[in-house]
Amino acid sequence: MKITKNMALMMGFYFLSFIAFAVPYAYMQTFLSYVGYDVAQRGIILSGVAVVAIVLQFVVGYLCDKYQTDKKFFNLLSIFLTVATFVMYTVTKQMFFLHLIFASLVGGISRTIMIVQDTWCIETDEACERNFGPIRAFGAIGWVIGTPVAAMLIERFGYESLGIIFAGMAIVNFLYTLLMQDAIKDAKSASINFDDVKKLVVDRKYVIVVLLFLFINIIDMSNMYTVNDKLIELGANESMIGARWSIQAITEIPLFFAGAFLLAKFGDFKLMVFGTIMYMVRFVFTAVAPTPEFVIAASLLQGVTYPLIMITSKTIVNSATPVYLRASGQTIAAAIYVGVSSLVTPALSGVLIASIGVDMTLICFGLLGFVVLLLALVYKRT
Repeated sequence: MKITKNMALMMGFYFLSFIAFAVPYAYMQTFLSYVGYDVAQRGIILSGVAVVAIVLQFVVGYLCDKYQTDKKFFNLLSIFLTVATFVMYTVTKQMFFLHLIFASLVGGISRTIMIVQDTWCIETDEACERNFGPIRAFGAIGWVIGTPVAAMLIERFGYESLGIIFAGMAIVNFLYTLLMQDAIKDAKSASINFDDVKKLVVDRKYVIVVLLFLFINIIDMSNMYTVNDKLIELGANESMIGARWSIQAITEIPLFFAGAFLLAKFGDFKLMVFGTIMYMVRFVFTAVAPTPEFVIAASLLQGVTYPLIMITSKTIVNSATPVYLRASGQTIAAAIYVGVSSLVTPALSGVLIASIGVDMTLICFGLLGFVVLLLALVYKRT
């Protein structure tokens, strides 16, 4: 693999930005628990993340194509994320509606900005698109560093320190983007309108792809919410939860680096199916885990599940999207399969945990993999 200038810049960009993103994003749930919200309240607050993500991703993707820039919208979102992070983590007493608003903004903007970054990478040039997996690996490395650093900051200085730390990191990222090339858009993108978007979202192949990844992401989102609830139930502290995030990120790195090779050898469909099956296995292991250490051990399967689904989601969505609507196609798809799953999963998880317990809830989420496999067969025949 020959590393071009744009690839090298993107690798550094992912590394720096994911160190920063880990600071506000990884500890939202533990922060809400620390403030004193119960499982149901946390579920409601975190469902607000999905509302913001859905709206933002629909709008921002369209604007990125319309105005032919991903870079400017990335930096604009960074400013809003900095403000929201500062406000949320500064207020450490229960103020439900304030935390509902600002936690929703932190989570929703974080997810949107990551999608914009991925689209920017893919649209920079052919080399970056072809080697998205190895480039994205540097994001995983950044996350490995960012999560324990954030945990140490929390233990030493409290949650209040996260807003200031993230602001400093956001400034570094902004300065770094000044060195980078913006996305290269198809000339037709500048003339798109909402009719083009309407045609895309009713296209049969596109709809099946979005539904497929919607169910995968419901499973994946429960990794953040339900698995964390299990860890909290088992008595894990912030350091252990941070360790799980770091371990997961470490395990992702090899398959991200191997992404281009695996796509060429097996194709995105087979990789997506295999990743789904491994999600099912992972959730069964997590459900029967008796201690936090066993939960963390089960999280080692993140090294198979997340990279395969992450990489194939980009290629499969792209294959169902016209070239001039690539940013819209990626962000609208993500708005639905990430946004809706974010809306459904926390509330559903809270209700199920209250009704049948956290272990059976994990098994129920894992069994959704059968729905994914059924949709995969439908997609293959389309």
